This record gives sequence, C-alpha cells and structure tokens, in this order.
Amino acid sequence: MRIVLFGDIHLFRLWLAPWHLLSKRVLGQANLVLNRRKRFRHDLLPGMIEKSIALKPDLCLLSGDVTTTSIKQEFDDVAKALDPLTDRVPTVLVPGNHDRYTFTAARTRRIDRMLDALVPDRFPHTRELTDRWQLLALDAAVPRLYNARGRMGADQFELAKRAIASLDETQGLVVLCHYPCALPEHIHEHASHALQERDALRGALANCRGRVVYLHGHIHRPWHHEPGDGSGVPFTCIDAGSPCMVAGGFPNGQGFYEIELPDDPRAALRVKHHVA
Repeated sequence: MRIVLFGDIHLFRLWLAPWHLLSKRVLGQANLVLNRRKRFRHDLLPGMIEKSIALKPDLCLLSGDVTTTSIKQEFDDVAKALDPLTDRVPTVLVPGNHDRYTFTAARTRRIDRMLDALVPDRFPHTRELTDRWQLLALDAAVPRLYNARGRMGADQFELAKRAIASLDETQGLVVLCHYPCALPEHIHEHASHALQERDALRGALANCRGRVVYLHGHIHRPWHHEPGDGSGVPFTCIDAGSPCMVAGGFPNGQGFYEIELPDDPRAALRVKHHVA
C-alpha cells in the first residue's frame, strides 16, 4: 500500500478584515507579516501535488496546520489547492493547532465543517488499511491564548490506548497526529509547544506488540528515523515537515513523503522524501 504524507501547508491570507484581528489572530498575523510569509512559497504546492498524484497512491495523509489563522477564506483556499489530489485519492486530515487557532474556530468546528470530506467525524479515528495494517488518527488540536500545546483528552487517549493494545505481532499500525510523541535525541521541544500526553503516548506505542509507524508534523523539519538508527526513537517516526517552507536548508521547500507499507508489517518499510 502506497501512502503520500503532507505536513504543515500553512496557507494564509496576508490581509484580514479588522474584526478578524479581535483575538489571538492579531499576534499570528503580525508574525506572518514580519516573518513567516518570507519563508513560505506556496507556488511550489501545485507541482508537489501533481508529483504526488503521479505516484498513484492508495491514500493521502495530512498531518494538520493546513491554515495559518483558521479563517474561513484560508479553508476555502485549502480546499481549492488540494482538490486535484483529494478528488483522486482517499484522504485523511487531522487538525493542527493553527487549524483551531482561536476559540471561535474551535467552538464552531470550522475545520470539521469546511473540510468535512477530509476530517473524520470523531476521534480517535480507526480504519483498516489492509488485512494487516490499521490507521489510528488522533486529534490533539486545541485553541490556546499564549502557546501551542496540544491535548488529546482523557477519553480519546483511553480509546487510543485500547486500539494500540489490540494489535498482535503480525499487525502494523500507522498513527497520524499533528504533534510528535518521539523526538530524535538532537531535537528539543519546549513544553509550551508539545503534546500534553506525549510521554504516555510514546510509552503505549513503544509497548505495542505490532509494528508502529508514527506520522506527524508541527516541527518544520522533515525527518525519518527507525529504531536502532541512533536517533533514540522506539518505533518508525516520520516528521512530514512543511512542504512549502524554503528555510532551513530546503531552498525548494521541504516536500512530502512517499511511504510503501509492506504486505507483512515485519518486513522493511520503503520511505522516499520528494521535494519540488
């Protein structure tokens, strides 16, 4: 089974109506005007989408933060930009913290309503990918006044733990969440930017009897680590990065990942990183 994974797209509108700025959004917009807009080239996205379609994937996974300040116009732009891909390929999107950037966006379930064909109805979301692989999609995006901390909540976390514990040695689990739960040893994440249940989720996945492939975004730096490669991660961990971000040694954007799930989860995983 072939999967394409896209990370933090962060589509934005540079200028907003004054009433849109009566919230935390004023801080995000100031950062966008002064800093973030200089590091994103969204003109690269159509080419990457075209390239991903040419791979003939069976599934597309989006790790969240498709918008920047979660206004309606940004979600309209996301739907239009992704339409060539999502019209052809089954797609699952989990929200990122920027997709629930304000309390109003969260309360009105804006991303759930405007991208309802992509966002699951409830979380945790599970589905069978093949007879041996399952998908577990998690929603940890909550609005915050001053930070970007994520939270799954007790009910979702308990159900996720049950799904993880149900696997046996012949099965594989693909986990999709905006937030990382296992970081390479050279990467440090401040608590104000992390998933609240990070350590507990990492422990549950590390003890899973089946093969675990954890996919996430949030940190704008693509990587792929396997257990035993010196990174310190206890299972396969792939950070999708940010496809249109041209900073940090990626002049053509950070691209997307192609992941080939083997029929037998115990076999080698094929992973390829594509850039524009």
